[in-house]
Amino acid sequence: MDSVPMNSWAIEQAELEARVLARTRELEERSAALDAFVAFTEAVGTETDVLVLARQAIDVVRAALSGVSVAYFERSGPLWKARAWSSDVTPEVIAGLLAGIPVDGPTSAEALATRAPVFTNGWNAALEGVEHAQSYGAAVFFPYFLRDQPYSLLTAGTQQAHTWTDQEQAVIRAVGRGLGLALERAAQASQLEQQNAELDARSRALEGFAHLTRDLSIETDPYTLIKRGQEVVMSLLPDGYALYYERKDGLWRNRVQTGHLGNDGLQAIIDAGFAYTVPQSLVVPWVTGQPFYQDQYAQGSDTPAELVQHVSTAASLPVYVNGSATGIVCFVLFGQRTWTATDRVVMETVVHHLGLALERAGVVAQLEHRTEELARERTFLRAVLGSLSEGIVACDPQGHLTLFNDATRTFHGMDASPLPPGEWAEHYDLYEGDGVTPLPMPRVPLFRALNGERVQGAEMVIRPRGQAARRIIANGQAIFSEQGSPLGAVIAMHDVTGRKEAEEKVLQANEELRRSNAELEQFAYIASHDLQAPIRAVTSFAGIIARRYGGVLDERGQLYLRQIVDSGEHMKRLVDDLLTFSRIHTEQREQLPVDSQAVFEEVAQRLQPESGAEVQAEGLPTVQADRQQLDQLLQNLMSNGLKYHREGVMPHVRVSAERDGPQWRFAVTDNGIGIEPQYFERIFEIFQRLHGRETYDGTGIGLAVCKKIVERHGGQLWLESVLGEGTSFFFTLPAADTRAEIKSE
Repeated sequence: MDSVPMNSWAIEQAELEARVLARTRELEERSAALDAFVAFTEAVGTETDVLVLARQAIDVVRAALSGVSVAYFERSGPLWKARAWSSDVTPEVIAGLLAGIPVDGPTSAEALATRAPVFTNGWNAALEGVEHAQSYGAAVFFPYFLRDQPYSLLTAGTQQAHTWTDQEQAVIRAVGRGLGLALERAAQASQLEQQNAELDARSRALEGFAHLTRDLSIETDPYTLIKRGQEVVMSLLPDGYALYYERKDGLWRNRVQTGHLGNDGLQAIIDAGFAYTVPQSLVVPWVTGQPFYQDQYAQGSDTPAELVQHVSTAASLPVYVNGSATGIVCFVLFGQRTWTATDRVVMETVVHHLGLALERAGVVAQLEHRTEELARERTFLRAVLGSLSEGIVACDPQGHLTLFNDATRTFHGMDASPLPPGEWAEHYDLYEGDGVTPLPMPRVPLFRALNGERVQGAEMVIRPRGQAARRIIANGQAIFSEQGSPLGAVIAMHDVTGRKEAEEKVLQANEELRRSNAELEQFAYIASHDLQAPIRAVTSFAGIIARRYGGVLDERGQLYLRQIVDSGEHMKRLVDDLLTFSRIHTEQREQLPVDSQAVFEEVAQRLQPESGAEVQAEGLPTVQADRQQLDQLLQNLMSNGLKYHREGVMPHVRVSAERDGPQWRFAVTDNGIGIEPQYFERIFEIFQRLHGRETYDGTGIGLAVCKKIVERHGGQLWLESVLGEGTSFFFTLPAADTRAEIKSE
């Protein structure tokens, strides 16, 4: 009976101990979580190492939330790559995290878009592109931004599928926000540290460069200045050497060296020079215009690798003088070193100031030679002015002549005289372009230039007493100092007497040619018109003979009679076409807006093509043209397309048009016999035929008429053709709206 109470007591005792142990573990976990959170809170305010902060944030989450894995990522291009993770993450998952997870995965993309943590209860590893994390049931992505750019990501995943509780979310948000503040403070501290280092570097560089610029007033040799610049930089760096290269005669030449290269063979190669395209340490900064830093020098890229085994780090910087690169300064270190921002600031600052020093040294050197150059220039200008065929005359601001070259003396037949401007025209025999009217003072070119006018193409005549008159074109302007003070004026006079005489002869010849052409056109018109009567008489009487006396003629006589009739008809067509050709110029009408589609339809109806033949066009534009001549143009081109068809192939002619700026470009396309390229120009000449009349009837004038019509309208006519396939004639006519715009302007 006593055993039952004892067993019950033992069970209760065991349960009590279990509860005590569970409570103890819970208190220990809370204490550990609290300790971790306190340590993390302290680190947020003091620690600047990002990874240390990330690991402490991971520890806080792990201590507060059991069964949750945590990882910290930083962005690397299109991937988030893990930098720290909780101890419970398996090696397989770690490998995947190190390889990276996509930045554009659904949850990641949402976090970046909202710039806030995203809690996912139903984790789909395949959809997220992280198949190695498929064992997790829920996840959270907490993004961080620096300078408004995605920087890093804190993630957590539950080992069991469940919905994030409010407590879990609160813990992660609190830790995440704390880490974000710490990251911002660390970034600011790092930036401040970098800025301080750069300021210190600039100070040290400027202190060293002060020694270089101190003797600038007396030192003008650029290579001495470069040597001092190299010494300044190398005094701030570990062991190594410095070189300065310039391009000359197809080679990079080392002009200045500071320090020993550490290898006699390397010295020999550098002294010999490099082809422009060979050394990457020189080519890259020269082409890009930017410094080229090599933390790990690419041995073998410039010289044989075995000669530079002792070289570990290099930097190449272009030197700019007056905006142009003049050479490359190279700093080479024997020991391994990663170029820091401080190093770069030192080198770039010194090289920049070196460029300024070289500019100043160049100015000093130029000043030393300027006086001698001015003297040489003065002598040279005197010789040039004396040899010019153009007359050059100049005056000072008061109008006193200061320059009167030999050509000017020849023009006037005298030397310069100290006369006021009001007496120039009479004294120097200046006349208007007619050679008779004296040139008034306000129209004298030098006087106009002296009064601030820019003289261009001023015409006058110099007619010295007892000498032939000279026609002169004068150009000139006022002269001012660099500060804007008036120095006077100068005029250049060009003798165009011969040219003017030649122009007058050309004008006279053109007028005679125009008159001759007009007479020829009138003659062609009259001749072709008057020839019609005798031709009609011949053909009429030949027809009467055929009707009345055809029966008494033998076969040969009837053949002769038919040839007379055919030849008479051909002669009539020839005269008609010749008359049409001459009327293009003798009967010109005003060019008005014309609906070319309507003209086409009239021509198509008039041609009445044989059964099955087809002519078509649609939507042809309104052009500025002579309607009657446009009708003639389309008729000639379309009838050609119908006439010169292939045997057994039904003819097809299509007319189309495309806008081409201020013009319309028409095309008349057929499917006929085609034309060989060597005849493309010949067919537009009058009376030129490619086929005999026995094959294709015609006079050889139709296309010449077309060319005249198009040219009269200011357009062009040409063709494209494939023998045996067809021909396209193209011509341009002005658009009606373009002419309207020209008139309105």
